[in-house]
Amino acid sequence: MKLTRTRIAALGLATVLALPAGVAVAGEITNSRLPFSIATSGSKEDGDRWNGPGSGHARACGDVPSSDLKTFSAYVYQDKSFMPDPQIASTSRSYRSGYGCGSYGGTTTGGKYYTKATWAGIPNSRAYGFVAAEN
Repeated sequence: MKLTRTRIAALGLATVLALPAGVAVAGEITNSRLPFSIATSGSKEDGDRWNGPGSGHARACGDVPSSDLKTFSAYVYQDKSFMPDPQIASTSRSYRSGYGCGSYGGTTTGGKYYTKATWAGIPNSRAYGFVAAEN
């Protein structure tokens, strides 16, 4: 009887400790990262498509490792066949600002999504930036 109580107590403790970590975790969505070179200005759409996260939302994030004041923008779009793709989320940031994200936009688990980036160029720069989606 004492062994059963110990097992129940241990299981309860493990559940209580593990639940907040699983609920509060936000992270980069697999296959959403889109790298780009800032040697010239440009725009790029990611060819990878990913399913909407189970969280029901996503946000656009990114970073360019430079102290320059120029800016880049990150976008998350829903891939709609034979229709214009709606923008779900976006952010615009200065290169100097470091990594950051915009506001969340709603997603569905059955939808397909992709990231897109636009950026200002710095001639002769060897730096690469990236945009990605987080849930």
